[in-house]
Amino acid sequence: MSEGKTKPRLHLVLSPKRAEITPEDFQELGLQGVLFPLPRHGLLIFIHFPDVTEEEFRDTLEHARPAFILELRASPRFDIGRLNRLLAFHSFQKHNAVYLDLTSPLMGKVDLEAILSSLRRFLDTTRPSFDRPIAFLMHRMECDSDFIKRVLEIVTSFDSTASEVYEVPRFVVEVTKG
Repeated sequence: MSEGKTKPRLHLVLSPKRAEITPEDFQELGLQGVLFPLPRHGLLIFIHFPDVTEEEFRDTLEHARPAFILELRASPRFDIGRLNRLLAFHSFQKHNAVYLDLTSPLMGKVDLEAILSSLRRFLDTTRPSFDRPIAFLMHRMECDSDFIKRVLEIVTSFDSTASEVYEVPRFVVEVTKG
């Protein structure tokens, strides 16, 4: 091989696989976590529509038991699988979660700055404790990863312990040994 030329390298590209939502995903890791599971303090859950399945949505609510579910979608819909708006709200009530639509004043328009302002007002007036997770309902076409970073910055400015992010659906890369 002549100098200056490098040998091409092969790279293995692994595709991520959809991960199951489990109760352990939302529990504090500790000495007595198995016997007395506690919700993860400071956990922020971002649920992405329309990608989330009915099962993932229900499992997230059941296992995470968020204190608040904050609507960040311009057009809130819950029609995934057999789920509908009535069943979604019944599930919120069953799991003792408060649902707040931060986009209703926008009348169906996508205005990310207005949504972030509504989030700041919510945090300023409510001052949640973050003892239980807070869930954010988002639409893939309206919000990107930069928006999630901005939400995280706003939330951590109110409470620095709220810094762990969990996204639904969740994907993991499985590495197999050969």
